[in-house]
Amino acid sequence: MASNACRKRSKYLTQDQIEEIVRNWSDLEFSDESSNDEVNESEHDTNSEISADENEDPCSPSTSDFFIGKNEFKWSIQEPNKAVRTRSHNIILQLPGLKSAARIGPKVDPEGAWNLLFDESILRIIVKWTNVKINEIRMKYSDSKRHELIDTDEIEIKAFLGLLLYSAVFKSNREDIDSLFATDGTGREIFRCVITKVRFLFLLYSLRFDNPETRKERMANDKTAAISEIFSRVIKNCQRTYSIGEYACIDEMLVKFRGRCKYKMYMPKKPAKYGIKIMCLCDARNNYLYNAYIYCGKDSDGEGLSEDEKQMKKPTQAVLRLVEPIKKTNRNITADNWFSSIELVKILKEKGLTFVGTLKRDRKEIPKEFQASKSRKMGSSLYGFTKDMTLISYVPKERKAVILISSMHHSCENDASSGKPEIIAMYNLTKGGVDEFDKKCSIYSTARRTRRWPMAIFFRILDICAINAFILFQSYPIAPKMKRKDFMISLANQLVQSHVKRRITSPFLPKELKLTIRRVFGINDHEGNTAIEDDKLDKKRTCYICPPSKKRKTAYKCIACKEPVCLQCSRKVTCETVHVSPILEKMKSEIPVSTSANVNVAEMSKRFRNQ
Repeated sequence: MASNACRKRSKYLTQDQIEEIVRNWSDLEFSDESSNDEVNESEHDTNSEISADENEDPCSPSTSDFFIGKNEFKWSIQEPNKAVRTRSHNIILQLPGLKSAARIGPKVDPEGAWNLLFDESILRIIVKWTNVKINEIRMKYSDSKRHELIDTDEIEIKAFLGLLLYSAVFKSNREDIDSLFATDGTGREIFRCVITKVRFLFLLYSLRFDNPETRKERMANDKTAAISEIFSRVIKNCQRTYSIGEYACIDEMLVKFRGRCKYKMYMPKKPAKYGIKIMCLCDARNNYLYNAYIYCGKDSDGEGLSEDEKQMKKPTQAVLRLVEPIKKTNRNITADNWFSSIELVKILKEKGLTFVGTLKRDRKEIPKEFQASKSRKMGSSLYGFTKDMTLISYVPKERKAVILISSMHHSCENDASSGKPEIIAMYNLTKGGVDEFDKKCSIYSTARRTRRWPMAIFFRILDICAINAFILFQSYPIAPKMKRKDFMISLANQLVQSHVKRRITSPFLPKELKLTIRRVFGINDHEGNTAIEDDKLDKKRTCYICPPSKKRKTAYKCIACKEPVCLQCSRKVTCETVHVSPILEKMKSEIPVSTSANVNVAEMSKRFRNQ
């Protein structure tokens, strides 16, 4: 009867059942950061061409010295005097390139560039709060000492990030986990070499970035509290290590996400359609992301601005927030017609920045002569000048017109290569900085399917760091020439190295897997055996797992708790710290899970021996 009762108190889970439990965790919890789901349609419309109305009367050219806008704003027909020295706002005060904080010694490698952006402090934050979540999960299971439920550390998290980068290079970020870890020759060997499938799924679910106990309190002032600390640290690192060029671009980037989120956006013209919007400032030439913030409602645009600036239009607030780190540097900002306004150009002038951008046709400062008209010839241009700004209306094709404003240009000159007005050529050259950055993110993306919006942002953070780290790496004169794909492969390899070398020292790793690890990573036998030899005892001691009556002596100790363990016991159970050895999982043995929180290791050892 006693044995029957014992059987009723215990249940047996196969390895496949354990994997299924881990997979279902993400389905059971949609999101522990947000309970509401709202979709906001973006008002951002970047169509810059103006069409002539069918019934519109032809505009007669102005007979005075000025063009007059709807609000009586005057634009001079005559361009300013050319016989002047270079204007001060066109003299760049900071040279583009690496800053002093980016000095990493005589040796330059991909991991060194990566660590400048994704530094140790960020790793410590992730490890700290991920372990809090792991402990919370561990308390829910009676078999709490399974290998998959142990705490993580910085070495393992780096290896986990390395695998995400590998999946980006292989374009396997959307591939099923089973196929990545398949052992029938169709999987990726490197994934099995670094980590087990269950552990990878478990870390993917457990990853956290902030204190859950204070999250609600912090969300009163910061709606993105679940990820904001990590995000802001990365952006600050991007700014302190690199100085962008003279041309910057401002635009929005949509991170694909269809789960629950209060500020999820609908943008029909974006490939993703639904997602979380990030406002960005990038270098217009090499697309280095210099500043960004997560858009979480209209109030987020004015964060950090003065009370007077918060009274301005939301697009103006967005630009002012993004340009704060580069003010008084005489750089030029390029943006589309959603951001552009005469008000913005004047404010940027005061902040030591110039601006080039398209204007919407309904701006009151635009004269009627500048609108699209049937009478205007294709390729023709109209100019209007003030002391600090130039307005241009260009006809790219019949019945169409594009209107731009510039505080950088003060003449009617044309570009020598394209033959178009210089303002138009300049805008076309510098307008795509953020769009190109977004394309780079999509080419090699770490993003996996998730229902938690902080994870969607975290994947984009990894993409940002990978792209910016590559630009930093290219900026070192002594760095070898390398394609972006090769850079990411090298980076991923370096991130997983420490964890792989630690893993191969485990005496419980299957021999076949050890041989695969040595072959894939080029680790020789001496490197793999050094740590095992160090785990031998100075003298033989009694195994602390065997029954005292046996008095079995051993020369080995447990790699986890350092207690003496004989070879017979170590094949089955290491100790109470590790509980069940991974080799038993590989043998697909059934694992008994006691209903009691405290598992008797000696009793477990007997059960395994009898199976």
